Amino acid sequence: MTIRQIYTYCINELNSDEKYIDTELLIAHVLKKDRLYIKLNLDEEISVEDENYVKSCINELKTGKPIHYITKVRDFFGLDFFVEEGVLIPRSDTEFLVQESINALNKFDKKLHGLEIGVGSGIISLSLLKNISNLKMTCIDINEKAISLSRKNSENLGVSDRILLINSNLYENLPIQEFDFIISNPPYIPTDDIKSLEDKVKNFEPINALDGRKDGLYFYDEILKESKKYLKKDFFIFLR
Repeated sequence: MTIRQIYTYCINELNSDEKYIDTELLIAHVLKKDRLYIKLNLDEEISVEDENYVKSCINELKTGKPIHYITKVRDFFGLDFFVEEGVLIPRSDTEFLVQESINALNKFDKKLHGLEIGVGSGIISLSLLKNISNLKMTCIDINEKAISLSRKNSENLGVSDRILLINSNLYENLPIQEFDFIISNPPYIPTDDIKSLEDKVKNFEPINALDGRKDGLYFYDEILKESKKYLKKDFFIFLR
């Protein structure tokens, strides 16, 4: 079977709005190539083993399982991050928060120490660390799996020596200390709106990483309420 044939097979099997990009991501993942290679080499033969692997993954996709929980990787801010079930899949719109934070923090020559609340897979802090050499981060998350995944990503990206990861519900297990800034992209979806999310989100991704309680502002309020205990006199708070 050629790449073109397996591509056509996937498109015919899937009904989602994302079927074209999901198919490209899946085939690229299985063949260990990038998406451009797939598009330029449609007549290349693939092995029976790879064909069967693609088809088994298609069966998973048809259940609604997100593509990134199948490929176990997600690109974000030009970097590749490992992804695992039980931890929220990175969203590309979070890149705006990262870019604006980099723009603000790069104005300082001094050493900086930041706190991220709700580190997830590590996309925010690790992207900052890769782009700001005078920075170190302390990151907290209530989800032990998120802490483990962030550690794995920090090691893969070569910045594990500049990040401290703590399993904590908000500030609960964080010793009192002063940071130059706090950054967070906390859960912000009102509880009553969770049921309206796409099936692939509400059925597969961790709800506690999405649910912002009654009005969606609970975690913003909690972060700001205790923040003064952990910030220097001149500080930044980056929230999305």
